[in-house]
Amino acid sequence: MDIKDKKILYVLDKNSRASFSQIAKATRISQETVRYRVNALKQSGVIQKFLTILNTTKLGNSYYQIMLKLQNVNEQRRKQILNFLEKNENVAWIGNLEGNYDIAFILYVNNQVMLQRIIKDLYEQFSKFIMKKSISINLSGEFFPRDYLVNKERVQIKKTGYVPFEKPIVLDKIDKYICKLLSENARISSIEIANKLNISSDSVLQRLKKLKKENIILGHNLILNQEKIGQSHYKILIYLTNISKEKEEKLISFVRMNNRVIAIVKTLADWDYEIDLEVENVNQLKKFTMDLTNQFSIIIRDYDLIRIIDMLKYTFYPNKILK
Repeated sequence: MDIKDKKILYVLDKNSRASFSQIAKATRISQETVRYRVNALKQSGVIQKFLTILNTTKLGNSYYQIMLKLQNVNEQRRKQILNFLEKNENVAWIGNLEGNYDIAFILYVNNQVMLQRIIKDLYEQFSKFIMKKSISINLSGEFFPRDYLVNKERVQIKKTGYVPFEKPIVLDKIDKYICKLLSENARISSIEIANKLNISSDSVLQRLKKLKKENIILGHNLILNQEKIGQSHYKILIYLTNISKEKEEKLISFVRMNNRVIAIVKTLADWDYEIDLEVENVNQLKKFTMDLTNQFSIIIRDYDLIRIIDMLKYTFYPNKILK
């Protein structure tokens, strides 16, 4: 992957719905070359998905993350558990992990009864293979472009994110399916959406504008194959102590400025924050954690490192929301 590919990926990571002409203008690469390279990056598996970030908390749902430590499992049994989760219509994200946990998944549910039922179903089939589970509630999330792709330092923070809302918005059937189509492929055109829903493209554009104005559609980025871009994806669980609002804000401001941080999630769990970053090697990871703990040793009680080997499922709009 050369510098032209990286520039194209960077533009798409900031907005995966960017047109070929917009990408060409931003990268100073011809439109024809951009089109060819984007298709090649997709066909080779570098680009795994054009992702739309949707704020489904505004639709009355909550994000729950469950992390599992397994026991007495071979690769076949592990795949059975992963397949079981992948088929569940409430599951929005699945991570295959290395570290203190083996599997993580995120559920979108609108009540704790549904959460309990899903966990019960999981345990009925696989309880003897689960050593422990940890449940966290994702309170808010921030997502950042991969500035490291073009060796860009973060001076100004450009992020998208979600926060909980007390008064949910009710979408009609057409808006729901627009969100669903965008969640499957952020680059789907308004004309394609119109044809699938049997409405005019102007109507689609108006609805997209409204969904963005209401902060349902937050942004569009990429899911990339880590191995093919020479990166490793780590999740750092941060345990805080002696917290004050001022100290917490300084910590998060520091993390935001690192150009390898791609997400920050505030949680209600044993840990307080999850930091996602991508690194070329272990030395970059060590430097980040050392800088973090050295500067904020007063409030960081501990941290866990988890490597995300791959992500088997990633959507901000699981099928259950349509029903």
